[in-house]
Amino acid sequence: MYCRGDRPGRPCYHLQNHTPTHHHQKRNTPMEERQFHLPDQETHFISGHALGKLLRRADGNATLVYLYILQKKGKLCIAGAMESLRLSEQEVYDAISVLSTLGLLSGAGQSRKQQEPLEVEEIPQYTVADIEQTMQSDPPFSSLVKEVGGILGKVLTTPDLNALMGIYLHLGLPPEVIYQLVSHLNREHQDKYGIGKHPTMRGIEKMAYLWARDGILTLDAAMAHIDRRRAQQSQIGQMKKALDLKQDKLTPTQEKYLYHWLEMGFDIEAIALAYDKTVVATGKLNWNYCNSILTNWRQKNIYTLDAIEKAEGGDRQMGKKATKKQVTQSSAPDRQEIARRQRLLDQMDGK
Repeated sequence: MYCRGDRPGRPCYHLQNHTPTHHHQKRNTPMEERQFHLPDQETHFISGHALGKLLRRADGNATLVYLYILQKKGKLCIAGAMESLRLSEQEVYDAISVLSTLGLLSGAGQSRKQQEPLEVEEIPQYTVADIEQTMQSDPPFSSLVKEVGGILGKVLTTPDLNALMGIYLHLGLPPEVIYQLVSHLNREHQDKYGIGKHPTMRGIEKMAYLWARDGILTLDAAMAHIDRRRAQQSQIGQMKKALDLKQDKLTPTQEKYLYHWLEMGFDIEAIALAYDKTVVATGKLNWNYCNSILTNWRQKNIYTLDAIEKAEGGDRQMGKKATKKQVTQSSAPDRQEIARRQRLLDQMDGK
């Protein structure tokens, strides 16, 4: 949520809700083990899930900003954080970006810096010793390595392990989410290229960036995304007929357009209408031209065939009132319009 703080014009941010956990923790050192009790006049709770993400990320400024927001009961005023934490404005915003990437911070109406797409830094290069130590000390990650290797049908190489460890530690995706991500991509890859074909770890890493950017950081969010993707895949076949695409496999650019149009919220009939208008105007399926038509309809908040024809029909009626000749012509059926509609129906029926 978004609020206004003590100073006008300063953005504030709210933490995601978390489940309370214990108030004390242990710190292990190579020499000894000590247990500390943290007496507090006012208790603040941090979930084990959030704590684990912060510790894995090991970003001091992000942790400080998170604790500051926790102390302020979910609010963050940039100027106050700068003064209390002795951080620069850019360091505070960088910390906010990290917390957003980890799914620990949500906010609406942020400043312009936060409205821009989240850019995630490159995954760090870990040493072999780092990887081995993590596998020994982190059972969930060790299990994840085995599961991912099984899905991809191979023993993961050092670069593979580095990417997987970066997705886990740097991007902050939980093991169960990473498992669903890899399984989903592997299934899509085999559907497209055949049984026995598997995605590369580089491809998995790229998709992990997108999931982190889009906030797909929980098992529920991952399953919802996968279900939506499967539903869209079933619509792609219908769209191929509507757009008269006869090739067996779509090119990456074609797939990008089709999924984008579905994500925009258009039904297949509306996309078929945009295709028809594109062919009439350009003589072929010009993907960019078709996209511009759909983008224009989206700006008008019309997504279905009925809504589009109603809106454009209203525009035509207004235009016909301009001259007596146009009014006279409107009483006669438009043969081109009838033919166009028949083509759409034939395409949707697979004729």
